[in-house]
Amino acid sequence: MYLSRYTAEGDSLLHHIDGRVKTGVLLASVVLAATLTNWMLALGLWIFAVSLFLSLHFRFRDLLVRLLIPLGIAWVVFLSVLFTQGGHPLFVIPLKFFTLTAWQEGAMKGLLLFVRIMAAVTLATLLAFTTPMIEILETLRLWRIPGIIIDIADMMYRYIFILQDTAHTMRCAQVSRMGDTGSWSHRVSETGSIASSILIKSLDRSTRIYQAMLARGYSEDATGVRFFTRPIPTRDKLIGGASAAAMLLLAIANAR
Repeated sequence: MYLSRYTAEGDSLLHHIDGRVKTGVLLASVVLAATLTNWMLALGLWIFAVSLFLSLHFRFRDLLVRLLIPLGIAWVVFLSVLFTQGGHPLFVIPLKFFTLTAWQEGAMKGLLLFVRIMAAVTLATLLAFTTPMIEILETLRLWRIPGIIIDIADMMYRYIFILQDTAHTMRCAQVSRMGDTGSWSHRVSETGSIASSILIKSLDRSTRIYQAMLARGYSEDATGVRFFTRPIPTRDKLIGGASAAAMLLLAIANAR
């Protein structure tokens, strides 16, 4: 699965909303999702985020593949809490050498953590799918985020595709030389060699790029040309205001 497949191209309403509004609303939604204490509200927020994906005419199968890793992590968190926290048994799984006890309190807390993780990840993925990275970073710059953090994030995003292409090329070279045959330990060793080579090449390239930036007068305190030159459209301001009001109501409902 290539990262280049996940772009901000599209023709939906969400794609055409100003990047400053989308970034603010969706990042605030991520924070809200991570702090909700009512699992039903978190589940509703997750369902809403998935419905937004479907409104982009995005295939549900591709969305599921994209969220497969976070889903696995959330499931591990749920199971770990289910069998370790609580005082009232829910059910018991007898094993050969020990017994696993699931707890009622662990099930509720694990469910809450599960839907919070998935809601936050889905909202963050929605932001990445519908907003160019340059708009996200420039919005963060408007929020007075330290420039060095934004510059590092920008370079990471730009060069991760080159790193991916390099890894793919080295993998193809390994396969062409029958490097994927042999025992399991041999294949693991070859994969480790590829990973170490990629890391070394990445370190060398990042050093050369940084030296080239310094040679051209780079400074983290330098101010560049403003990216956003037009004001936020009135329609997008209304959408942002309505979204902020909805999140405020959700926070109030969660506090009760």
